[in-house]
Amino acid sequence: MQFCFLLLLTSIGSQLVAQQRIITAGSSSTEIVCELGLCDRIVATDRTSLYPAKVQLLPSIGYRTSIGAEGIISLQPDLVIVEKEYVREDVLSQLQSTGIKVLVVEHSQNFESTKARIRAIAAALSKQKEGEVLISKIETALVNSKRKVDATTSRPTVLCVYARGAGAMQVAGKNTSFGLLPLAGVKSAVPDLEGYKPLNAESLIQSNPDYILFFTAGLESIGGVEGALKIIGVDQTTAGKKKQIIHMDGMMLTNWGPRVAQAVEQLFYLTHPEAKR
Repeated sequence: MQFCFLLLLTSIGSQLVAQQRIITAGSSSTEIVCELGLCDRIVATDRTSLYPAKVQLLPSIGYRTSIGAEGIISLQPDLVIVEKEYVREDVLSQLQSTGIKVLVVEHSQNFESTKARIRAIAAALSKQKEGEVLISKIETALVNSKRKVDATTSRPTVLCVYARGAGAMQVAGKNTSFGLLPLAGVKSAVPDLEGYKPLNAESLIQSNPDYILFFTAGLESIGGVEGALKIIGVDQTTAGKKKQIIHMDGMMLTNWGPRVAQAVEQLFYLTHPEAKR
């Protein structure tokens, strides 16, 4: 009996030791691990993981195709959490061949995928209860946001622009990371556009958005609001005439992570200034 008890303690102890060193690839997964209370176990992450701020101090494994197995292996992780199609298959195979546990999670642009991702990561970290609490918290916040949206008849149009300097701007259409627009009570100014297309004056004027939405870093790269107003064609849109150029944290807006409800609420208030908080 005593021997069995010792075996049980050994087994529990090994589980506690396991997964003390976590590496994440994908900002959403990084944020989930932190929300589950295990941020301090992350020893490295990818370049998109910027929140919470303290993860920016960690070693970086790179970005997508630049991520290699050697750098990850050298950090001796117990668990690597990777968002599907974010890291090359040969890299994943090499990691698994060393005995490192690899968790690949789905990452579709919808809340059902967010919930599935939270549950998968929570299960791998023995934090199932905390995972369900997190999901419930997000669901409650989204329900509250829906009430606010339903209370107003205003459905302004938004043009989502991905900018990396004045010479590299693209418009986001369907099947991109900006799928949460309807949750915030707004409509895409380019409902028929598929994917990303270069921004040009003609299409900009034709779409005539009420608001133009940038990532915060993207807007800064073109000189802020004043820089956006200088883009050819902007002055002929409602957004330009009313100076309704808005910006949000890019990862919060598009990664469908645990801050998705926060993103929805922020976008709602940015585009519905008449709404009461």
